[in-house]
Amino acid sequence: MPKLISTGNEELDVKLQGGLPFPNLILIEGPHGSSKSVFLQQLLFGALKSGLRAVVITTETTSTDYLRKMKNISLDVRDFIIKAKLRIYSLQIAERGWGGELERVVLRKMLELMKKGSLAFDFLLVDSLTHILSPLTEKETLTLFSEARRLSSEECMLAFSLHPNTLDERVMTKLRALSDSYIKLSIATLGGRTVKVMEIVKLRGAPTTFESTITFDVDPAFGMKLVPIALARS
Repeated sequence: MPKLISTGNEELDVKLQGGLPFPNLILIEGPHGSSKSVFLQQLLFGALKSGLRAVVITTETTSTDYLRKMKNISLDVRDFIIKAKLRIYSLQIAERGWGGELERVVLRKMLELMKKGSLAFDFLLVDSLTHILSPLTEKETLTLFSEARRLSSEECMLAFSLHPNTLDERVMTKLRALSDSYIKLSIATLGGRTVKVMEIVKLRGAPTTFESTITFDVDPAFGMKLVPIALARS
């Protein structure tokens, strides 16, 4: 049976009946502004606190800025860099830099890293796959997810974020099916208050009683703050 890894957020752990199942391949889909990055950073913080070695690939910011943003929401992970428990690779490239060739180089490097598997990391986070997958063929995309699925059965956790409408819906359906877990983030207005909504469509290995719909906000100083639906509507 999979063990549970804390998210590093007590409120979220309670909703999930103890944390996230490990190992796992998690696909997180959501539009701009739905706090995908913050949610992934929360998972990273919990994984490191639980003793996992992590590798982060970010396409949306520099490594230094990634660490700074985490520190600003009380998720300081700089010590894990010093202890060689965390590596961050930045692929922040000007929009005109993406176009097909670069994405295939990135794909090849990611597959090389993933082939090392548990020798190199216990937790792999990619935020986001949007730029990387956009020009790739269906076969290339499925190759990446198939390798990730293999790794998720070998004592590794992987978390990928993706924006909606990045890929054809037929391909997205296959990616969701290949993933052990699928979490959809959205933005909603309840009672005049804007909140983020996390819909856990599937979560392999989780207790059957976990809460599948969670509303939250992001506090600039404290990160994720869960908001009861009744409170959000009032």
